[in-house]
Amino acid sequence: MRNTTTSEEMKELRSEAVRREGEARILERVGGLDPAASARREEAERLQGEADKLRPAWRLENLKVYQVAKTKTTAKGEVRTYHFWNASWREEGRVRTVYLGSARRLSEEEAMQKARRLKADALGV
Repeated sequence: MRNTTTSEEMKELRSEAVRREGEARILERVGGLDPAASARREEAERLQGEADKLRPAWRLENLKVYQVAKTKTTAKGEVRTYHFWNASWREEGRVRTVYLGSARRLSEEEAMQKARRLKADALGV
């Protein structure tokens, strides 16, 4: 999982849910505290549900945009270097790499926006 703001939030929610579930198990062992244990278990389920709702946003954020330099030799023997943007992400267990455009025409932010749009279309989100 690549570190994004959404992934960090998901991790925090899940760890809090695990902590609440552990507290619920401890409270169940102590006699007479079943209502408190069920309240903790419900809270753990709510937190886990919130983390699950963040998954589509995380999938869109979880991509890498990078610049590639391609060097070609012309017919006259001159060496030319072209720079372009690529994006990659995992899709059905495979890495998908997509050409985004020339670095002359796109800034990094524009390349990131285009990559998110393409990924959203690919994922059907």
